[in-house]
Amino acid sequence: MTIKVRAVEIQDARAIHRICIQDDVLPYMVFLPSMRVDATENRIRNLASNQFEFVAEYDGEVVGFVGLTQSPGRRSHSGDLFIGVDSEYHNKGIGKALLTKMLDLADNWLMLERVELGVLETNSKAHGKFINEIMMSRFRPDGLIVHNG
Repeated sequence: MTIKVRAVEIQDARAIHRICIQDDVLPYMVFLPSMRVDATENRIRNLASNQFEFVAEYDGEVVGFVGLTQSPGRRSHSGDLFIGVDSEYHNKGIGKALLTKMLDLADNWLMLERVELGVLETNSKAHGKFINEIMMSRFRPDGLIVHNG
């Protein structure tokens, strides 16, 4: 089977919700266990012009998601990422496919110079191979704010 990464749609809310509340995923997300599907639908429906989200399908099922918010004003050259992958699909290339698609958008369409992904220290899976390969290869010790630029 191949991984298909596409733009998020409102009907993906139930699958995203299911992923977020999984026992192996929830401790590493900023969502609460009481999160409702309609809250996820509203978040997708109300994405701002500086917010972007993709989902990954594996055999026709949504098994992961990634989002990026481009910062405003003097930080518009930077963005913040979030990502979630169904626990049954960890170590199958889903996270790598999602990050690759989102970083292509950041680099080649939004022209971002800095992309940040906050990862809890206790999330050893996220600190694994795909984060080190993809994110650290992009590391540049540039400032957060553009001065007179």
